[in-house]
Amino acid sequence: MRDVRQNAKGDIHIRLMSGTYRLSHTFALTARDSGRDGHKIVYEAAPGAHPVISGGKRITGWVPADGAGRVYKAKVGDIDTRQLYVDGELETRARSGKNPSGFSKTSSGYTFTDPGLNTYKRPSDLEVVSSWGWKLMRCPVRSIADNKMRVQQPCWHNAHLQEGQEIQNPTWLENARELLDTPGEWYLDKGEGEIYYMPEADQNLSTATVTVPLVQDLVDLNGTRTNPVSNVSFRGITFSYSTWLAPSSSEGLIEGQAGFRMVGNDPDFDATRLKWQKTPGAVNVSYGHGIGFEGNTFTHLGAVGLNLNTGTQGSDITGNVFRQIAATGIQIGGVAVIDAHPDDSRDITKDTRVDNNVVTKVADQYNGSVGILAGYTDHTVITHNKVYDLPYTGISVGWGWGLTDKGGNSNYPGNLGVPVWDTPTTSRDTKVTDNEIYDIMTSQADGGAVYTLSSNPGGVVAGNYIHGTPMPAYGAVYHDEGSRYWTNTGNALCDVAYQWLFLNHGMDIDAMGNFTTQPAYSTQANSTGSNISGNISVDSCDQLPASIVDDAGLEPRYRHLDPGPEVTDHRPPTEPGTPTAVTDFPTVADLTWPASTDDTGVTGYSVYRDGTLISATGKTSVRLPGLTAGKTYTFRITARDAAGNESEPSQVLTVTMPSGSDLALRKPVTASSSYANDYAPEMAVDGDLSTRWAQGAGLPDPSWIQVDLGASYDVNGAITTFEKSSGYKYRIEVSPDEVRWKTLVDHTTANTTTTTDYAHTDDPVAGRFVRLTVTDSSSNGGSIYELQVYGGF
Repeated sequence: MRDVRQNAKGDIHIRLMSGTYRLSHTFALTARDSGRDGHKIVYEAAPGAHPVISGGKRITGWVPADGAGRVYKAKVGDIDTRQLYVDGELETRARSGKNPSGFSKTSSGYTFTDPGLNTYKRPSDLEVVSSWGWKLMRCPVRSIADNKMRVQQPCWHNAHLQEGQEIQNPTWLENARELLDTPGEWYLDKGEGEIYYMPEADQNLSTATVTVPLVQDLVDLNGTRTNPVSNVSFRGITFSYSTWLAPSSSEGLIEGQAGFRMVGNDPDFDATRLKWQKTPGAVNVSYGHGIGFEGNTFTHLGAVGLNLNTGTQGSDITGNVFRQIAATGIQIGGVAVIDAHPDDSRDITKDTRVDNNVVTKVADQYNGSVGILAGYTDHTVITHNKVYDLPYTGISVGWGWGLTDKGGNSNYPGNLGVPVWDTPTTSRDTKVTDNEIYDIMTSQADGGAVYTLSSNPGGVVAGNYIHGTPMPAYGAVYHDEGSRYWTNTGNALCDVAYQWLFLNHGMDIDAMGNFTTQPAYSTQANSTGSNISGNISVDSCDQLPASIVDDAGLEPRYRHLDPGPEVTDHRPPTEPGTPTAVTDFPTVADLTWPASTDDTGVTGYSVYRDGTLISATGKTSVRLPGLTAGKTYTFRITARDAAGNESEPSQVLTVTMPSGSDLALRKPVTASSSYANDYAPEMAVDGDLSTRWAQGAGLPDPSWIQVDLGASYDVNGAITTFEKSSGYKYRIEVSPDEVRWKTLVDHTTANTTTTTDYAHTDDPVAGRFVRLTVTDSSSNGGSIYELQVYGGF
């Protein structure tokens, strides 16, 4: 090939015919195998062909291994593997039942009460598997005797380094002949060079294809900083049957997070932070420039599917399928110091595009891994992917917990021993857009559909359709420690069990214009400088904007990769009638419109302002806050049905908002008490929805806050934004002199049901002073983000 390249005047295509190309060692390319003069070298399937690059070996010669004929064995010689597949389906290494009883931890392993464990023929083959939070830890056993199980070092040591997240009693035991008791289980006896398997009822080992993977790296592109491998593409190829034996070593698999593991023998957890090792891929690229993967299938793989290492730039990963992979599906960049703070720009992993891929049933053995991961990278675009059926997080971006950011993480004394850099990391401009992510967190906890760490200037999470997110996902969108400078907008979320957004020490984060059936969100302490406002709650999934739901995930030309359920309803509703508007406040418009009709039923409406989607509802009316006094807007409405068909837009409504302003903005304010300086009364009239007034800690209801408007006005309305979405009873009064008070609003008989409460009257109340009294806070205490007052002279 290198000789052919010398005389080529265009792209070189190496076409593979149908068949399985079995490897006994890695197919490795270097800079000498690069495309030249702007041309590519393309390894691709021949037209109509389906080539498979495999690191697997077929196992034959099965004979009964016991008198009952339930277990079979075959001679395999001197091999090692952690996977076995029958007719393409991953089978289970022999394991115990879940949460076996009778175990107690010791300094070197466990004691146990089941005397049968003492009789295991090869105890050093056994592996302890223990699930905790976001981790699934694996440690090999050293010995078993006298009801004591000793676990290998340094695995046992590393499994106890992270305080509060130490390994617990076994979730199950794995890899012993004595545990082979369920159809679909297997065991490799390396001492005898034999493999055992208990077939399912419908499996015939004389005709079935049984495969064990033996090669770790199927394909490696090995460039260097000075000599990158460039302009190479792979198209239409299936990469299958790789293994990874590191978890079988004395270091086992003790995760820090996301499949990155602790190795060595460091004295404490903080000492490991900059040393975690990444899981290798079946296909790996190091210092690759202009490398492409299009239309390939990555499946039956024992570690990561596709792994881009340090210095890989300009990669394009488009239209591939990642399915049934032991660890992460797609892994972009690293998490080492060279990745975060490189001395040479050639070490940066940047300009990676990941679009229109299917990522499903990955992390199926190393459950703490994720669907798609980007470590320290510059300008990674993750768009229009379909990511689903995962044990943990869907898409994970960033690293370092803020510790490696410029100035470190001030939440942690001494920056937890991590050096404090005076320069930012390489993480910036990551775009996570228009993906469909669902059915995540099926076995692990403390993750999300989109999960981030640390600073990422220019980071965007937009247009994603997220659904099927259970309680163990702490936030469907989860900005974890040190996350900073992210914008979240235009996402649609449904069937979210816990909360749609979680900021854990996340700072300077905007979340506006998102649509969700689950309005709950939370921000932990020190989550400062963020703006979470203007997000729309709807009552059901089929009220979410069809334009977002339909556009997310695979684009039409790629949907054949994973078609999903067949849709039979393709008829959209009729267009809604022309809307009308009421504008009681200069910043709020109340729209109503005549309903649409549909052959199966209208489920929701979308509202467009000046051509931009701004709201959704299941009703034929909507309140639109956040408008500008005196400005003219155009509004149109579309309808949708349960199949997601969207109607033509309604006729245009043009609205000019009345003049006026918030009379309370930055005016003198007093209160019955305040929690602290950061929650002073003036925070409720500063125009900033990220700050609030809160009454003194532990004080009983009622509490009050009062604004001096500076002059007498005919007050006709107020908008109050409370801390909680429900649970307040209150009244608003107006006075000319702080002596005579007249009620403007009386909401003391029923609790509020939304965060923002609107009150308007056609009979204005004249006065200079406006007081809001929280008569019942449902034990939350009086707490208000913003009190706005409206009226005229």
